[in-house]
Amino acid sequence: MSASQLPIEAFPAWALLNGVEFRSAEVQSIEGKGFGLVAKNDIPGVSDDTSSTVAIIRIPRDLVLSAEAVEAYAKVDQSFRQLLEVAGHQSSVNAKLSVLSREYDELSEKASTLPFWNDLLSEPGMLEDWILADALYRSRCLELPHAGIAMVPGLDMANHSPKYLARYDETPEGDVVLLPSSGSGVSSGEEITISYGEAKSAAEMLFSYGFIDQESGVKELALHLDALPDDPLGKAKFHIYRGPPVVRLSLTEQRFQWHSPFLYLLILNEEDGLAFRIAQDMEGGRELRIFWQDEDVTGRTDEFESLIQDHPLSQIFKLRAVAVLENLVAAQLNRITAEISYGVTEQSQAANQPRVECMLAAEKLRDLEAQTLQGAAAALENEKARLLLDARVVAYLGSMEDTQNEQASDQASNEDDDFS
Repeated sequence: MSASQLPIEAFPAWALLNGVEFRSAEVQSIEGKGFGLVAKNDIPGVSDDTSSTVAIIRIPRDLVLSAEAVEAYAKVDQSFRQLLEVAGHQSSVNAKLSVLSREYDELSEKASTLPFWNDLLSEPGMLEDWILADALYRSRCLELPHAGIAMVPGLDMANHSPKYLARYDETPEGDVVLLPSSGSGVSSGEEITISYGEAKSAAEMLFSYGFIDQESGVKELALHLDALPDDPLGKAKFHIYRGPPVVRLSLTEQRFQWHSPFLYLLILNEEDGLAFRIAQDMEGGRELRIFWQDEDVTGRTDEFESLIQDHPLSQIFKLRAVAVLENLVAAQLNRITAEISYGVTEQSQAANQPRVECMLAAEKLRDLEAQTLQGAAAALENEKARLLLDARVVAYLGSMEDTQNEQASDQASNEDDDFS
C-alpha cells in the first residue's frame, strides 16, 4: 500500500486546516535533536491551571488517536470493526521484530476471509508498514490523564527533558493542551520540552524513543522468566497466569528491589499444595483451573506472594525464588558483558558496523544494565544468606539432608556384594 509523505514544512498548514492551535510555539529545527517546539514569545509560569486560556498548544479531541477514538471509529466503519474482531486483543507495542512478523502473519491469516482486508494485507510491503506503524506508535505515544495511551499530533513534536518546561493535560471537552509547568516560565526562542515519563528505564527510553536520558537516575530492567527444568506443571503455569512472566529489577542508592508475582507461582510444585484441574464452565466448555491448598485461586494468580505467607514453608519458597532469580541475574550479566562483534570479515565489517550513535547508545544501555545486575547480584546474595540463617529454613534443610543420607544408606545396604 503506497502512502504519500508530506515534508515537515507542510505541518503548519495541516495543523491550521485541522484546528490545531500553535498559540505560543512553533516547530523549528533544533541542533542535535531534529525538530522540536520553540517559544514564539515569552511565556510566564502559571499555577496548576488546566484551562485552555493559558495553553501553549491546543489539539482538538477529534485528532487524538486513543483507544476510545479507535472504538468510536469502529462503530461507523464495518470493515474496521471486522479487523478488530479478528485481531482480538493482540498488542505489538512491546513486541520485538520477530514477534511483529509473527503477529502480522497471524493477522493476515485471520483476515483472509474478509475481502477488503485480505486484498489490502496481501499487497507487497505491508509487513514493513506493519513494523513501521508499531515503531511510530511506540515513539509517538504519550499517556494522557483520562484518555490513556494516545497519539497527539502537534504535541508529539515536543522533545523530552528531565528539566521539562511544559506539561500536557486534557480539558473538560476532551481537547489536549500543552501548558507551562508550574512556576516555570519560557523565554522567547527557548525550546519547550516535556517529560516522556520520569520512571521509564533506559531500555524503555531507547527502545521506544531511540535515545537514553543521560540525566536520569532510573536503573531498572525486566527479565523474562522461563519454565524451570523438569517442571511438569511449567506449561500450565504459563497458560493460566494473567500477566507477563517477567521479573522487574530496580536499583537506587538506597536499596535494591525486585518485583515478580509470577516467580512465586513458578517455584511452587505439586508437593507444596499446587494443583491444576479441568473444570466445566457455564457454557458447557472445559477450562483449566488452578488450586492452592485445595482452594480455587484461578482469579488470583498474581497473588501467590501473599497466598504463601501463612504456609509453614513460606521461607523455603522465598529462598527458592531468590535462588532462581540469582541464577537468572548471573546468566544475564554474563550475556551482556560478553564482547559484541558486529563484523565477520574485513570486507563485510563496514557494511555490518552500526552507526556510531547506535553503538554509543547500546554501550550506554549495556553499562547501565550491568550496574543494575551487579547491584542485584550482591543484594540477592545477602538476601539468600539471610534466609539460610532462618530457623525454619535450617530445620527444613537439615531434615532433607537426613532423609537423603538415610536413603543412601538403605540403598548401600540393599546392594549385593560384587566379587567380580
